[in-house]
Amino acid sequence: MKNYFFAFLLLTSFYSYSQSPSDLFNIGKGISQSSIQDKLEKRWFSNVEVEFGVNNEVRYDYSLYDNNGKPLGGSSAELENKVSYGILYNINYPILNKLSIGAVGGFQHQVQQNISALKLGGILRYHFVNYESVNINLMTAYNIALSDNIDSEMGNVRLGLQFPIARTDTFIWNLNVFGDYNYYIYKEPILNENNERPDNILFRSYGVSLGIQF
Repeated sequence: MKNYFFAFLLLTSFYSYSQSPSDLFNIGKGISQSSIQDKLEKRWFSNVEVEFGVNNEVRYDYSLYDNNGKPLGGSSAELENKVSYGILYNINYPILNKLSIGAVGGFQHQVQQNISALKLGGILRYHFVNYESVNINLMTAYNIALSDNIDSEMGNVRLGLQFPIARTDTFIWNLNVFGDYNYYIYKEPILNENNERPDNILFRSYGVSLGIQF
């Protein structure tokens, strides 16, 4: 347990300064050195995760028009950083020795602007030891609008590092630390400026998710 606590502190420090795939790979490799080096037969496996994120950038892009409908130009504004939460399910299958691919479905809510969306996409994982060990993962998802203030759009990319924190006879508890990028086509004016027409809203955030693998 001490190793996992140290790993969590290391990951938290890492996300404060960097988020490159090579750095994630090196951290994951370091954590995996304490794992049992066994090999598992190829099989389907699933994850259910509850997630929580904190925005470090929320950018609203919009256009301004004169009273005759002539465009005056585009502009952007930084909105208050708030939180997001959600739940994800993914089902995966190994395609190479340490590589697996999966389908993702879930739900996410952004507190800023009260945005809710379903997610449908895919996830690619590199497993450092076996399919129950530390993995670096890349997810892309399509946002299906549940809120009237957005349109459905392909706009979610997530890079994460997942590692087991506890095991039972039937499932594994995993912690995933990730950086998240979300892009939405926004439909309602936010700043109430004259002849303001919204374009999009972009969220960058860091988060954690706690889940079970079975």
